[in-house]
Amino acid sequence: MKIVLWMSYLRAGAVVCALAGSVSGCGEDSAAPATPGPAAPPPETRPQAVVPGEIRAWLDANVQPFDGAHLSLPHTDIEFLRDLVGDARVVALGEATHGTRDFFEMKARILRFLVEEMGFNTFAIEASWPEAMRLDRYVRTGDGDSAVLLSGLYFWTWRTESVLEMIEWMRAHNEAGGDIGFHGIDMQLPGMALHIVREFIRFVDPVRVDEVSSRLDCLARHANQPDRLLPPVSYRDLTDAERAQCGAALEEVGALLEANRARYELAGGVDTAAVAERSLRIAYQYHLAEVGRSEGGRTQGAALREEFMAENTLWLNDRIGPEGRMVLWAHNLHVATKPGRQGHYQREALGDDMVVIGFSHEGGRFTAGDLSRSPFSRGCSICLPPWRIPSKRFWPGHLLRGSSSTCAGPQTSPEVSGFSNLACSATSGAASTRTGRHGRSSP
Repeated sequence: MKIVLWMSYLRAGAVVCALAGSVSGCGEDSAAPATPGPAAPPPETRPQAVVPGEIRAWLDANVQPFDGAHLSLPHTDIEFLRDLVGDARVVALGEATHGTRDFFEMKARILRFLVEEMGFNTFAIEASWPEAMRLDRYVRTGDGDSAVLLSGLYFWTWRTESVLEMIEWMRAHNEAGGDIGFHGIDMQLPGMALHIVREFIRFVDPVRVDEVSSRLDCLARHANQPDRLLPPVSYRDLTDAERAQCGAALEEVGALLEANRARYELAGGVDTAAVAERSLRIAYQYHLAEVGRSEGGRTQGAALREEFMAENTLWLNDRIGPEGRMVLWAHNLHVATKPGRQGHYQREALGDDMVVIGFSHEGGRFTAGDLSRSPFSRGCSICLPPWRIPSKRFWPGHLLRGSSSTCAGPQTSPEVSGFSNLACSATSGAASTRTGRHGRSSP
């Protein structure tokens, strides 16, 4: 088999190591999926790529081989991670494309190693914060249907057999006496967060529930609901004045929670009160991002999302305490420590306490999502750009990429990472529907 993963390790700004799978063939799947699926198409025939001398020298100095990507494999061949991670409390795992089986399986394998061998006890993912709490309950108690709960994250990017298999491993680990939690750090869908705040007030201060509900309603009626992901009228379609008025109403609810914190903690519990306050913050983050998008376009809204995902990650890091250790799962673009990215804010706060591992392909193609369509839909098949030596200031767009000399079709810019909604065999460019599934939510 050929494991088509390249990972660049970064701690406090220095590229130290890249990882590559052992090679003994071409185009075979690295591991069986969680459930049987159709056979993958036959691989393309590719000539042996000519590796430039500079890149070969870099690989010779930085590559660590491993035997495969599946989380069921023994830890022996990835023991080198122990030295890479050291005593860091946060390990951020990127991915060049969402939905690619090889990336997801290897990230799950690294998670298992870090949990079983190095005492990590927290998993956080680029997914909706409140909805992820239901999966946290599942991995701790077994309550619910894991596949249904995974679909309840809305993001097509995680609705894969590889992620489901990882969740089932987390459940089995906890059932055997372990203690690992499942958390989301994203803020793009405020509906459930608003519901949590409303129900918390109903429990701890019922005389004020109507007052609070009326203030939350300015956003709730434009947010996702259990029976629909996209509301008939989007929050971004409101006028600036309407959004400003709503923002003020959310701030009033925040002031109420803060002023009554001691009483609410006594009535509902400290942890429950903290969840309610963070839920309101998630909803307010959504409001601010939409205001930013209205004022400065998609770029400003995306920049605020980076900042807020870092904020939520750091909040979770504080919650698990100094003895807790976290594995963070997100796109390369987010875990990057380039200024303005989520990883940059986390690096400023955590310093050497965070290690970043980015993933890239060896070669082939992926299926890109088309962000210009609504609902979000499958776009074209994109070829991977030529190899590059990773930037010393970790920017995943500069990670090693496969040679595309035999891949017909449009090619990505080295600065752009697409979002795969099929599990693409990056050794051959063949697509398999065994893992990735198309969905509606934007990444």
